[in-house]
Amino acid sequence: MKLTSARIYLVESGGIRPVLLELETDAGIKGIGEACIAYGIGGTASAGMLKDIIERYMTGGVDPTRIQPLWNEIYDHGFWAKGGGPIVYAAMSAIEQALLDIKARSLNIPVYELLGGRVHDRLRTYCNGWYFGATRDEDLPAAAARAVEDGYGALKFYPFVTILPEGKLRHPSYRAASDPSVVKRAVRTVAAIRRAVGPEIELMLDLSAGLTPDDTIRFCREIEPLDITYVEEPTVPGDVGALVKVAQGISQRIAVGERIYSRYGFRDVLESRAADILQPDIGNTGGLMEARKIADMAVAYGMKVQPHICASALSTAVGMHFSAATPNFYIQEHFPYWARIPGHVEVLEDPIEPSVRNGFIPVSDAPGFGVTLRRQALDNSVYLELSL
Repeated sequence: MKLTSARIYLVESGGIRPVLLELETDAGIKGIGEACIAYGIGGTASAGMLKDIIERYMTGGVDPTRIQPLWNEIYDHGFWAKGGGPIVYAAMSAIEQALLDIKARSLNIPVYELLGGRVHDRLRTYCNGWYFGATRDEDLPAAAARAVEDGYGALKFYPFVTILPEGKLRHPSYRAASDPSVVKRAVRTVAAIRRAVGPEIELMLDLSAGLTPDDTIRFCREIEPLDITYVEEPTVPGDVGALVKVAQGISQRIAVGERIYSRYGFRDVLESRAADILQPDIGNTGGLMEARKIADMAVAYGMKVQPHICASALSTAVGMHFSAATPNFYIQEHFPYWARIPGHVEVLEDPIEPSVRNGFIPVSDAPGFGVTLRRQALDNSVYLELSL
């Protein structure tokens, strides 16, 4: 079996820009993957990086089943992967995912079987995006209560954001160094959400490195009575010293990882013992096998792992396979309400989001990732087609 073609999609989907890859073989088997740079900037760059890597390393009849040798070839000889960041690792992630999808489909097995087999039959999930449609802080308690009515027992939110009139979220500028009102407003908002959902619902707070460490500590101490499950990304990624300072100053558990790349990037966080939960993004940390290596490293440090998910529905399906095969899996991120965003494009024929019941994802046993691209929706999103 040899690779014969590649198709790269850059999708305009409401507030995000998913970057998808489809690889095809001479056996007619197709595999798909996602470079998870869907939010923020970098979609065009990651699509271009996919082009560069594929043209240099994946032409001339490459065997799609030799996944690790190809990953290492790119890492050892592509120069920018060593010490690299989101663009190169996102492209490597999409390629690795698509190759795993091909291999699993050729064997008629789910991808999680290539990761050692399923250890969880269903996955606890938390709801992100429940605030879509809100235009002011006062809308949030009712929106949170509606998500609970839909069966979700865990919700995540960004307490420091400003909700713009069109419903978009804007994080603080300059780490809110001269604006003490940010902390006070965040405390009021979280307290109102807690009252709306009651004491049994888990609340997670993504701080997105929005404040200085001292203000972060002050905020976390003020919300101690509100029983927060964890705070995510409390410091600038890569500043392990600041992470240690915050960890020593608060009682809540700490989760980090969406802006850390490869097992090499996670090493210092592990050795600092300043975090409790690792959140590798399978679409930008190097792929499924790289995320699994990170999870295995976390086992040695007694840490939980959960995949960071914030891209198209494909990233949710990929995360399901990772989580199903990961013994120290904790909880999976989930965006069930993307369709509320004007201009949203559903990229899959068979997304797993509708299968979620009472806050749990049932693990599918379909071959590969178990999902297919919705081609009609992607006709206007083809960035590049390559013959290999």
